[in-house]
Amino acid sequence: MGEGHTPLVPSVRIGPKAGSSRLLFKLESCNPSGSYKDRFIAAEVAELVRQGHTSCLATSSGNTGSSLAACCARYGLKCIILVNESVPEGKLAQMQAHGAQVIRIPQFVTDPAVTGQVFDQLQDFSRRRATPLVVSAYRYCPAGMAGVESLAGEVESGTQGQVDHVFVPVGGGGLYSAVVRGFEKGGRLPKVHAVQPSGCSTVVASFERNDPVIRSVTSSTRISGLSVPYDIDASLALGLLGESGGRGFAVSDEQVFDAQRRMLEEEGIYCEPAGAAALAGWLRACEEGTIEPHQMSVCLVTGHGFKDTASIAEAARRHPELISLAGNLPGLLESLLARGHR
Repeated sequence: MGEGHTPLVPSVRIGPKAGSSRLLFKLESCNPSGSYKDRFIAAEVAELVRQGHTSCLATSSGNTGSSLAACCARYGLKCIILVNESVPEGKLAQMQAHGAQVIRIPQFVTDPAVTGQVFDQLQDFSRRRATPLVVSAYRYCPAGMAGVESLAGEVESGTQGQVDHVFVPVGGGGLYSAVVRGFEKGGRLPKVHAVQPSGCSTVVASFERNDPVIRSVTSSTRISGLSVPYDIDASLALGLLGESGGRGFAVSDEQVFDAQRRMLEEEGIYCEPAGAAALAGWLRACEEGTIEPHQMSVCLVTGHGFKDTASIAEAARRHPELISLAGNLPGLLESLLARGHR
C-alpha cells in the first residue's frame, strides 16, 4: 500500500535552538497505517500469502496489530491479535475497524511470568494448528524484519551519505537491529544510538552496566510501544549497539512527553509519544556533548499522533479554546496578537 519512502525533513526550530542546523526527522508516521511497522507487515504478510496461509495470530502493543489488521483486510486473511490491557484506544480502534479479532490479556507484556505463559501457549497453538505467529522481532519473523532494513538505506540516500548519528527508540529491539543491519548491508555504518524509557530499560541498562546479558524488568513506563520488559531482540540489539559505536540513552517518560509536545508545537509534526522518544535521546546527547554542532543527526519518528489520542489531548489542554461574544472579538484578537510569537 505504499510502505516506505517516507519523508526526511529538517528541524526548523528544535535543532537550531540546541545549536544544530543539521537535525532531521524521518517521518515513519507517514506509512499507510501510521507507523514503521508497515515495513515489517508488508514483508511478513507477503510471505504468509506466498505460503498459502489464510489466518494468523499476533501479539502487539499497538502498531504491529494496527498494521497487520489493515494488511490482512486487504488480502483476506483472518487475524487474531493479543494485546495488553493498556493498549491505546487509537490503536485498538484501528485494529477493530479493519476487522481483526482482538483479545486483551491482563498483565500481558508488563508481567514477565504472564508474558512467558502467553507466549508458550501461543507457540504451542501455532505449531499444532499450523497458524503463523506474527511478532515484530527477528526471533520470530526474520523475513518480515528484513523488510524494515530498507529504512537505513533511505536515511543514507536522503542524507547523501552524510549522516553521523541516528537515534532509534527501543522497545523489543527489533527496529534498532534492523536499522543497524540495513546500514551494514549498505557498507557504511553511522553511530546508531538506542533510546529507551528508564521505566523499561533492558538494552540501555545492560549497555550502561557493560553487561552482555539482558535482564527482564518490571515495566513502569507509560510510553506505549516501548514497554517490552523481556528479551525478544534485545540481546541482538545490544550486540549491534556495540558494533555501531552508538550509545544507550535512558530517558524519563516526562522527557518523552516533553519531546512530543515540542514536536507538536515547534515542528508541526503530529506524533505519538514513542515517535518522539528518539528526539528525547537526541536532546540528552546534545546536553552531554555527544553531538558536535557540525554533525548530522536523524531521529526516527516511528508513529503518528492519532495512535495515542490521550497524549494528544493532554498536549492540547496546554492551549485551551477561548469563547468570545461577537462584539468583543476585535479586542480579543488584538490582545492575542500582542502576546507575540511562541
